[in-house]
Amino acid sequence: MNIQQKLKYLLISLFLCVSFLSEAQINNEARYYYPEFEEQRSHQLLLHLANINFVKNNEYKNKFAWGHTLIGYGIQPSLMYYAGDRLRLQAGVFLQQYSGLKYYSEVRPVLSAHLRVSPSVDLIMGSLKGHVHHEVIEPLFDTERQYIRPVENGIQFLINRSWLEMDLWVDWEQFVQEGDNFPEWFTAGLSATTQLLDTLKQPWQLSMPVNMMAVHRGGEVSTYSERVQTSMNLALGLHMERKLNGLFNDAGLFVYGMNYNNLNDVGRLGVNNGYAWYVGATANTSKVNLMAGYFYGNDFVALRGGGIFQSVSPIRDHMYIPIRQLVTMKFAYNRKFLKKIKFSFLFEGYYDIPDARFDFAPGIQLVFSPSFFLTEAEFF
Repeated sequence: MNIQQKLKYLLISLFLCVSFLSEAQINNEARYYYPEFEEQRSHQLLLHLANINFVKNNEYKNKFAWGHTLIGYGIQPSLMYYAGDRLRLQAGVFLQQYSGLKYYSEVRPVLSAHLRVSPSVDLIMGSLKGHVHHEVIEPLFDTERQYIRPVENGIQFLINRSWLEMDLWVDWEQFVQEGDNFPEWFTAGLSATTQLLDTLKQPWQLSMPVNMMAVHRGGEVSTYSERVQTSMNLALGLHMERKLNGLFNDAGLFVYGMNYNNLNDVGRLGVNNGYAWYVGATANTSKVNLMAGYFYGNDFVALRGGGIFQSVSPIRDHMYIPIRQLVTMKFAYNRKFLKKIKFSFLFEGYYDIPDARFDFAPGIQLVFSPSFFLTEAEFF
C-alpha cells in the first residue's frame, strides 16, 4: 500500500470511528458584517458603519489558485431607515482599498430594501446579505469572494424556521443592453439545512445540508460571439453533531457528495460533467474551531468555487488534472470585543496527495459594525 492509499484509508478510518458529524467548514460568524434586522427600531433613522480590516496570505505553489497576499480594509457607511417594523431601507457606499495602492479597488453603491414578510421569511432586494453569509461549502463557493466581490446585487429570500434554514439568491453580476458585445453574467445559489433530529431534547444533532450553485453566461440582446453557458453544481450532505461537556463544546464529522454539469457542453477543455466527495471531522470550543477533511474530485469544476479543488485550472490555460485529492485542515480563533467588534484568525492548509505538496493560507480579520441612532420620525 503506497502513501496515498495509506492517507486515504487513515482518514476514512478516523471518519468511521468517530460517532458524530458537523459542519464542513469553519464557522464564519466572526466575519459577518451585514446588519441584522431589528423590528424594535420602527420609524428610526440610523447611521450604520461596517469596517472590515483584513490580511490573507496565500502561500500557494500550485497551478489552480494564485499565491498572493491580500491586505487592506473595507468601509461601508450607510443610512438605514425602518419604515415600520417590517421594512428597512438602506443607502450607502462600500469602499475597499488594498494597502500600497493609491486608489480604491472597489467603490460600490449599497442600496437595499429588506422586507420582513413574516417572522420566519425575509426578502432582500438590491444589495444582498452576501459572500460568507451564504454559508456554502468552499469547493462550491470560494470564501475569498468576500474580498474580490464584497457587494452582491440582486434578490434574496431567507427562511429561518426551527427545522429549516434556507438562503436563496440571485447575484446579477453583469447587465447587458441591446448591441453590447459582452455577455450578461449572473450567479444563482441555494443554501439550505434541514434538521432531522429534535436538538432541544437530546445532545445529538443530525441535519441534511443542500448547496446548489448555477452560473449563467449569455444574454439574448448581446452580440457576444461565444455560446450561451449555464454551469451547475449540487452538493448534498449529512451532518451529525454531538454536544460535549469537556474541553470541546461539540465535535463531529461531515460527508458531502457533489456534482458538476455544464448544460450547454461548452465547459473549459471539454470538461462538462464531474463529481466529488468531501468527508472530514470537526471540533469546536467557544473560541476555537478545528477541521480536517479529505476531498476527492473527478472532472470536478465549480465556477464560483475555490480554485484549489478544481480539475480544470481557473487561472492557467490548458491545465487539466482529472483526479484531485486533497487533505484539508483549518484552525480558527474567534473572539468578540464588546458587542460590535469581532476578531478572527484563520489558518487554512491543503495537502495535495498526488503532488505531495502542502499549500497554506493564514489570515486575520477585524470587523467593527456599529449602528448609531440619529432620529425617530414617521416618514411613511
